[in-house]
Amino acid sequence: MLQSIDLGRITLLGAPDVHPGQREKLVLAKGKMDIERDAYSSQLILFNTATRTEAPLFAAPPDGQGPAADVSPRWSPDGELLAFMRTGGLWLYEPSTGDARLLVTERKVKDYIWAPDGRSIVFTSRDNEVNATAYKIKRMRYKLDGEGMTNGYTNLFEVNVGTSEISRLTSGESDYGNPAFSPDGSALYFTTDFPDGFDLEKRPEIRKLDRASGSISKLKHEARSVSALIPLPDGSVLGTGKKDTPNSAEFDKWFYIQQGGEGRWLEGNVDVPLGYHVIGDSKRTGLNAVVRAANEECILFAGTNEGRQTLYKLDTASLEITALPLELNVLAFDVEYATAREIAVVLVADAMDRPGELYRAVWREESDKVAVERLTNCNEELRQQLPALDIREHSHLTPDGLTVQGWTMDPVTDSGGVRQGTILMIHGGPHLAYGHSFHYDFWYLASRGYRIAFCNPRGSYGYGQAFSYGIIKEWGGKDVQDILGFLENAVASGDAAADEPLYLMGGSYGGYLVNWIIGRDHRFKAAVTERSICNMYSKIGNSDLGFQINLYELGGQSDLWNDEEFIMERSPIRYAREVATPLLIIHAEKDHRVPVEQAEQWFQALKRLGKEVEFMLFPGASHALASIGRPQQRVARLEALADWFAVH
Repeated sequence: MLQSIDLGRITLLGAPDVHPGQREKLVLAKGKMDIERDAYSSQLILFNTATRTEAPLFAAPPDGQGPAADVSPRWSPDGELLAFMRTGGLWLYEPSTGDARLLVTERKVKDYIWAPDGRSIVFTSRDNEVNATAYKIKRMRYKLDGEGMTNGYTNLFEVNVGTSEISRLTSGESDYGNPAFSPDGSALYFTTDFPDGFDLEKRPEIRKLDRASGSISKLKHEARSVSALIPLPDGSVLGTGKKDTPNSAEFDKWFYIQQGGEGRWLEGNVDVPLGYHVIGDSKRTGLNAVVRAANEECILFAGTNEGRQTLYKLDTASLEITALPLELNVLAFDVEYATAREIAVVLVADAMDRPGELYRAVWREESDKVAVERLTNCNEELRQQLPALDIREHSHLTPDGLTVQGWTMDPVTDSGGVRQGTILMIHGGPHLAYGHSFHYDFWYLASRGYRIAFCNPRGSYGYGQAFSYGIIKEWGGKDVQDILGFLENAVASGDAAADEPLYLMGGSYGGYLVNWIIGRDHRFKAAVTERSICNMYSKIGNSDLGFQINLYELGGQSDLWNDEEFIMERSPIRYAREVATPLLIIHAEKDHRVPVEQAEQWFQALKRLGKEVEFMLFPGASHALASIGRPQQRVARLEALADWFAVH
């Protein structure tokens, strides 16, 4: 049986960065959850793909200084220097001397890119207008989950690598981002999301800064949001973004802006969302999704398709997109080399039964397969001790003709063993997905005898744009039909006894559906709702993005002052009197995506009505507690889950 503290045995690998001159050499961060010290440790590793050898870049910190926390390493264009992040600061390492120095001290760096000549680095940082006494709020987006109070704006800065001198590149009442240099370094492209200063909705402009003259020009495009820019040698620009709405129901797609012309969407765009959208609790977050090959002839990017994060090639000349037939679930990658007919990548990937490892993959255009070689076995010891499970994929056909993909993880018990029941898991988003990723949560509960059932109802990413849009104005409707229909189909296809207990669990939007379902369906012996919504009316007004996300998900026509009835009709708290299922509420104190008042309302309503309910609060934690929260809080959460299901 797995223990909660076994979380600390998982090795977490960061995005690899291939050396520009010695392509067999790369650097990446290698981390652990240090449960005793209640912190994440992370050290930089030099890895040689030819010899499969690795060595730490720096010695471990002396006792008493806390764990190493080095992440996001990136080689300079000539490979003579290495930049990396340490506790929000930007550092520089010189391999020739072995020296490391703090490059940016007075600003917290969010992200950064090297200039093509290697003499400077452009980084993003927030001008946060917050103090401990009082501050005036002027913008809509004055807080952000995971960051806290964000009353200022994100701007671009440039630091001289030799002198550490910092120059401000942008200013004004707007968030700036997506910096990208032209290949020759003569121009810097970037975006401004709110050019008129009103940040209710994004209205992005793409701007070009001429490095010699300092002049700024605007590029014509029609994207409602922009997530990446790739300038090409001929002066044209490729970018990714959303066409019709900045909301997450719409996929990011590729657009092209010819030099001096207007942007157009690529005709060959594939019907998959660009980026990483398969949920897992044993990986690093915020990793690279788009990588330009060194020869400029192609771009590789990640996309989510049918429960798996895979890779696609975009030819920069023909603008054609090709899917690589890769069966791994990609978490991060970099390009080793790319020719017209062959591509080699190094990548971090996981599977349902294996936490992330480093791989090397080679794809030849004439082949329908990718040759894959695993380079590390960081998590093999833990993998060998995982319980025996029968993992099956299921397809559920809905009454209106959609196919819902899902899975069950069933404990393989001895002849005398007894399964404890089935836990139905519901993912958040709603525009995310379950799939071929490692969930320690699932294995932990399965090791206690529970069958784990999970699926991707309409609204999930990876099944086409129409499938994602299928949830708009349907929260608590067809999504519930998909999920419960899948459950009935999956249970019927197994060997579950008719009286075997059923349990329910979900987080965020999944927690909303838990709250909704237990007010209508009483088949579940117990339920757990995490970071969940109970009152849509109040959530719209106090979430960091409720005024955008939730109003759009409700159909885009309802608002607090014109359709209170519909908003409350879709709020689980209206049906609190009908709840009969024992419920454990789990919430993070500093959750700004779904503020803790949602949990407080739900707990007090159910408690006043005499329902069986408990409320577990995690001080200081954010919305992502279950996947990146403090190690001791993650351990406490796991133990609470096991205890709650065990007593019911």
